[in-house]
Amino acid sequence: MSWKIVVERGNLEFAAAHFITFADTCEPLHGHNYGVRVEAAGDLTAESYVLDFIVLKECVHALCKEWDHRFLLPLRNPHLAVRETPDDEWEIRVDERTRYLMPRSTVVPLPIDNATAERLAQQMAYRIADRLDASALAPGLTQLVVGIEETSMQAAYYTLDLARHRAARTVPG
Repeated sequence: MSWKIVVERGNLEFAAAHFITFADTCEPLHGHNYGVRVEAAGDLTAESYVLDFIVLKECVHALCKEWDHRFLLPLRNPHLAVRETPDDEWEIRVDERTRYLMPRSTVVPLPIDNATAERLAQQMAYRIADRLDASALAPGLTQLVVGIEETSMQAAYYTLDLARHRAARTVPG
């Protein structure tokens, strides 16, 4: 039997800038007030809970703060030329006419191909899993579902199988 808890709303949000590239175009730089929803599933502990709500909320809130009021940079985007400058900045070239130069402190570099809500949900799920595993406070968790809401009418969700995630982290290379 499996159990699930859910945390959402309140301080589980962040405001961030991004743009999405398509095959031959890039949308304008813009921002969203993102909302985060997390479902954590697993077996009950000896104390009869899946995971302490406070632990999960604090973990997600801390991760939201890391992305808050920053630019979300997709480092693996094939349509962008991205480099770190000697002046502690990120240079992002979209095409011959469009170039962004941003201080390093305002950028969150992400190992993703595009800054879509889908990829942000995936990255948030990975980061939550890694923090919870490092804390050893959630050994019975089996699955995380993370939703990133761009507006009140649209959200993307990513489901992370924690056994597979943990196994992938331990594979050398």
